[in-house]
Order: sequence, then structure tokens, then C-alpha cells
Amino acid sequence: MKKFLLLVSTGALSAVAGCSGNSQNTVSKASALPTVQASPAPANSSGPAASVAALPDVSVRSNHQGWHIENVKDVLGNAIALKRTSLDGKFDLVVTLKGAHSFVSFAKRAQWESVHHRAAQGKLMNLRLKFEDGEERGIEWDELGFGTAKLYSVVWAYPTKAGSSAGPASSDSVGGDELLIQEMTKHAAMLLEVEPGVTTQFDITGLGREIEKARAPKTEPVLAATQGEAE
Repeated sequence: MKKFLLLVSTGALSAVAGCSGNSQNTVSKASALPTVQASPAPANSSGPAASVAALPDVSVRSNHQGWHIENVKDVLGNAIALKRTSLDGKFDLVVTLKGAHSFVSFAKRAQWESVHHRAAQGKLMNLRLKFEDGEERGIEWDELGFGTAKLYSVVWAYPTKAGSSAGPASSDSVGGDELLIQEMTKHAAMLLEVEPGVTTQFDITGLGREIEKARAPKTEPVLAATQGEAE
């Protein structure tokens, strides 16, 4: 059901979506197999799987901008988007909060507003990320406009099977967006592979705090003001 919410949610606000187990299997068979499910090479092989370049080290650096928070609206209602630009200024990382649900996406700089409402009908791509402590993960993204000026991707499954950067998504990756966000709130910096062999880095400090603030009830100040006037 969570993954199904992804397709509905990403079609409208997509900050970034999760998906339904059934939908995941269907799309994976239709879209992921040609690009993701290459025959695995033996561990001691010198084939393509063994030649994947290692991700660079991650340094803890601040972009001095903090998280940008904005209200967004789609056909399903209101949501809150937390955005942060990569250190190289080329990409935006977006965490969208809609009720109790969270979604993660990235887009080329300043393109998210024009593409986030598009339905998740791109191609599935397995990419990697790395945190400042050296922890590395694989993510399967649903890519929209890949190779265009409006590259935009939403989480399809996280983590991929056995933490591999090239393997198919595991069957228990429902709620991948939430799992990724949990990992992000425990770290200060994240290196993201946005295309095979192409990386960018984000300062992700303070994400957990910003999520709590964004979800805090907004009625308390109003009630306090009303009580003050009554006194």
C-alpha cells in the first residue's frame, strides 16, 4: 500500500514516493529487468560488476544555507517540502512530508517545482549513496526525464538487496523512503550517485530537527494568543 501511495503521491506531489509491493513487482519486470538485472559476476571475476568505481570519500562540509521549507499543494491536498541544494550547486534534495508519510527525491537544481507533479513513469535505476562514516547503500530510483535538463528521481526501493548497488530491489523494501530518511537523520553528510559514475554531495545536518518542526501542531500559538486576550 505504501508503494502504491508513491505512484499516487508522486503523480501529484511526488516529493517523492514509495510504492506498492505488487506495483513494484510489475514495474520491476517491465522496466527494471533490462537495465538492472544483469547476470551477476563471480566474486573473483574481473567482469563489469567488479570494475564499478568506488565512491569517493565523504567530507563533512556545510553549504551554510540550511533547509529551505515551503508549503506545496497538489490534487491530494497540502504537503511540506524540505529542500537542500548540493554542495556543487547542481542538484536539489527534497524531503516531502504529507501527513504521516515521507518521500525523498532529487532533481536538477531549481527544476523540482516544474517536475514534481509528474507521474513516476520513468526507468528504474540502481544508484549508490555513501555517508560520512563510510556506510554505503544502494537505492533503486524511478527516474523521470533521465538525461534531460529536468532530471528528477524518486525512491522506488531502499535498500537494494544485500546493500548491492547493482542488484534487484529486495522484497521487503516497502517504506523505503522512511528507511532512507531514518538513515539520513543519523548522519551529517551524504554523497549521492545521481547517474552511474556521477556523484554530488549534500549537507544533511539538522534534517531530523526540521522534520519535527514541520510536523509540530500549528494551533498552539493561536490558542496561547486567544488565552492571553481572554485574560
